[in-house]
Amino acid sequence: MAALVTIAASTFAGCATSGAPENAAIKNQAEWTMPLNEFFVYSPELDNYAEQLLISTCIESRGYEWPVPWQDTEYPQPQDFNSIGFRLFTVEIAKKWGYDFAPPANEESARLWREFVEVTDSYFPNAELDQALLDCTDEVRSIDTEFMSNFDGVNYLSSLAVQADRIALQDESVIQATAEWRECLEPQVDFPLPDNPREGMPPVEARKNWGSNEDGASPAEIADAVADAECRESSGLTEAAYERNWEDQEKLVAENRDKLERIRAEAVERKKMLLTIVAENAPEAP
Repeated sequence: MAALVTIAASTFAGCATSGAPENAAIKNQAEWTMPLNEFFVYSPELDNYAEQLLISTCIESRGYEWPVPWQDTEYPQPQDFNSIGFRLFTVEIAKKWGYDFAPPANEESARLWREFVEVTDSYFPNAELDQALLDCTDEVRSIDTEFMSNFDGVNYLSSLAVQADRIALQDESVIQATAEWRECLEPQVDFPLPDNPREGMPPVEARKNWGSNEDGASPAEIADAVADAECRESSGLTEAAYERNWEDQEKLVAENRDKLERIRAEAVERKKMLLTIVAENAPEAP
């Protein structure tokens, strides 16, 4: 049942959080800002959280516990993700965490949700509670018939971003920069390099070489990650990929603006509704 609790977060993690329309047209390679950013309004995690709060009220009326905790509804991103959930990789990030993830931006919020999942997981197997959860979920969604609207909108935005990125990967400037990245990095590491560094780094072979480290990235991992990040910069790969993605996203925004405007307007109104649910049902912040 943990999957039920975390389905939104797990399905859409890294896809979208609060956008900033006034900054959408300003290029920032380090933060990987893009023309589509202005249409991402809020994280789908907010949908999941509001729904879990309503399910909690329903399930507790049937004699069960479903202790949904306080959450930071801004859903701030850690330092290695930008405001809409795009994974960032720079020399500075590599020096801190290698290829590992940075810690949560709000560690208390993340800890409370993790504990909630662990506690509710311990309730199962329980066939009666299973059925009660399904009944309460159906009850909540019978009232909130638009519960999938933001997920669908985010999926559409993400599909456009992926489309632009696929086009960018085929651009001659990106292909040439990728070859130069390979020439730069191959002599510095002892594992085979993938065709596309932004999707294939680090390969499984590299992690085997580094071994495990309970305290985070090992010195060997950090050294390889820094070399990778430096080669992406010196080869011009990051810049080429960014510029071509920007150009292709601008075209997609122009071609699909009417639909994108509708998605944003609907998400703005839905966010207001969800925050009202949170204000009326969530526990106080610790």
